[in-house]
Amino acid sequence: MDERAPRSPVLPWRTRPFPVDWALEFGRPCDLHLEIGFGDGRYTVRRALDEPAAGFVGLEISSASVQRALRRLRREGVPNVRLAKAGAQFALRHLFAEHALSTVVVNFPDPWHKERHTERRLLQRSFFRLAASRLRPGGAVRLATDHPVYLAFALAEAREAGSFQALETAPPAAVFETKYALKWKAQGKPLHYVEFRYDGSPAAAFPHLERATTMPHALFTGTLPPSAPFAKVVLPYGEGHVILHEVASSFGPPAGDASERAHTPAEAARAATANDDGSVRPRWWVRASVDEPDIRQHLLVLVQQRDAREVIVRLEPFGDPVITPTVRGAVHAVVAWLEAATDLRLRERNY
Repeated sequence: MDERAPRSPVLPWRTRPFPVDWALEFGRPCDLHLEIGFGDGRYTVRRALDEPAAGFVGLEISSASVQRALRRLRREGVPNVRLAKAGAQFALRHLFAEHALSTVVVNFPDPWHKERHTERRLLQRSFFRLAASRLRPGGAVRLATDHPVYLAFALAEAREAGSFQALETAPPAAVFETKYALKWKAQGKPLHYVEFRYDGSPAAAFPHLERATTMPHALFTGTLPPSAPFAKVVLPYGEGHVILHEVASSFGPPAGDASERAHTPAEAARAATANDDGSVRPRWWVRASVDEPDIRQHLLVLVQQRDAREVIVRLEPFGDPVITPTVRGAVHAVVAWLEAATDLRLRERNY
């Protein structure tokens, strides 16, 4: 990637090293601020316009919210904001270096009202301990909420975590101009604002994820059969679990002349994977998912006949998967299944 090229407001974090080089992303060193759950982006944009020398990073898991915020950024011409579609715990841990952040903003988080859902609340002691490792001394987690029970919960969790002083301060005006704040104000609900100030005491270590630089793969000797017995697989691997859900296969007729047949995506794909004689190389796709701490990914593992006597098993780049140890385990699970269900002989593994 050309480091001189302008950066997109939407961060392709799956292709970036951990932690992200934010000075490179913004084109300069700057105070760094994180907002978790930016909604339509109006608060993010307002704050970025008020503090043009700072850099702002917004996290959301909703694609629609990312699109709305992106339109707002472009409409307002805001250069100092980056958006990332990523979960809060994962992003806070892996996208930011130790003590790199000045603030972490959480405006109107989901209170998860039901008692059995309490564990899903964001501002738990585990979050505060992670935040302490990423905030600079004197930095703060800033919370705005309409939910007094959530506020009491966050205050108690911060006390248990240690390293934070809860301060009830006057909120920035823009905090209560967000979509949710206006909705709650219209309903006559009281709004609460508190800063959890990090006191600079030693924080626990939260190492960044180490990723592989090459796609995991394996090679078999033999001929891929038209089908093989398959049942759902759940396999512990690394710090998580691999699940193999189902298999789809492609054993079609000869591809024919590519110029004549490649009229649809399916036909184009078939022509691109044809042998010299026009026959289609047999392929299986295994749909998999991996669950790890703070991240879940959906994957496709390809099993394909490369030539008359060689079969490759590899992770498809579809979706830009983050190559974690458990993702490598998805390839391992497919390899183990092939060893048990076919006559293929494993020759080489790279994962």
